[in-house]
Amino acid sequence: MKEAPNRYVVSFQTEPFHRGTRHHWMICREQKPEELVSWGHAPTRELAETAAEKELQDLNSGLTEGGQVINGIKPFTHRIADGHY
Repeated sequence: MKEAPNRYVVSFQTEPFHRGTRHHWMICREQKPEELVSWGHAPTRELAETAAEKELQDLNSGLTEGGQVINGIKPFTHRIADGHY
């Protein structure tokens, strides 16, 4: 994934998580790279990239001011057998 035009820089990090991995994405301001604007995580790199792209669109359009983006996908290991979360 590339930078958003002149405003934000996106980075990714993978970490071990339970029996798999978690893929974090972080968005910082280009002029203040130490300032974290928004972040989140997903179970795969592809989902992390998609979430980061959506957040960049929302930031650029003014729909959000940033912060943690909550992942709406529950991993299979956290689902209860009767189908309820």
